[in-house]
Amino acid sequence: MKTLKLWLTALAVILFAQIGQAHGYDVYFVGVDGLSTIARGTYAGLPNPNFGRLTLLYAHYTPGTEHYHSIGAWSYSGPAANPVVNNTNTNNRLPELYQRTTGQEYIYLYPGSGAFAGYYRSGIVLDPAREEYSNLLIQPTGVLASSTDPAVQRLYNSSAGRWKGSLGEARVGLRLVDITPGLRITLPNGTPILSSVGSVYEIGAGDNFAFTPVFSVALSAPVQVYSASFQLIDLNNTAGYRPLRDSGIFHFDFYPVPEPSTMAVLGMGLLGMWLHRRKR
Repeated sequence: MKTLKLWLTALAVILFAQIGQAHGYDVYFVGVDGLSTIARGTYAGLPNPNFGRLTLLYAHYTPGTEHYHSIGAWSYSGPAANPVVNNTNTNNRLPELYQRTTGQEYIYLYPGSGAFAGYYRSGIVLDPAREEYSNLLIQPTGVLASSTDPAVQRLYNSSAGRWKGSLGEARVGLRLVDITPGLRITLPNGTPILSSVGSVYEIGAGDNFAFTPVFSVALSAPVQVYSASFQLIDLNNTAGYRPLRDSGIFHFDFYPVPEPSTMAVLGMGLLGMWLHRRKR
């Protein structure tokens, strides 16, 4: 049923795809959590376990209430009187789980070319309106500071400026925690990175960098969900420097999809079969 759903989705994309980005903004950012004390909820008044930590943020550009979601941040569980500190939270997968029933189910991998010939790869977006999680460009929140776009400024200043803190001298590294066999991680030019669990790749430093990983699987690989799990860490070990603390663990979920032309033919065939059966 999943394959049928993807074929029909791709057919609809080919017929009705929209031109251009749905909102035209970037969505993945690295910030440092500036909230020292939890203000509300079960753990109100307790120290924020994510305070001073690097955090992967997903930007929601809801008009007028633009805001970040922290992905995989450290969190509490259990009773407030004796809480357990966790190195992740319930909102730790991308696409976000609560969005999957009405939006993007997975980050889709489509057949590539050039350095990615023979592979399904990330970074190809067929339907911008429904694949907003697929643009994997990651930047620090500081790149938003000078924007004159009111929506971007509302995002940057959201949550009372919780994510406006500078990364300063941080050298941000991406550490691979787990990965499905067969899933590759490379730079956009095809250079492999993060080839084994525990390996680290420096994605940038300070408040002005841009990093886009590419995920891929061979065209001959099983059609299934492929996942990769990460933490952000500060690699600056200069004497006297106090590194920012590690982020929580977060996960990306991918699914390979046959090339659009193949899916269109299959989709048309399935549509014809359905119409034929209805006439019987």
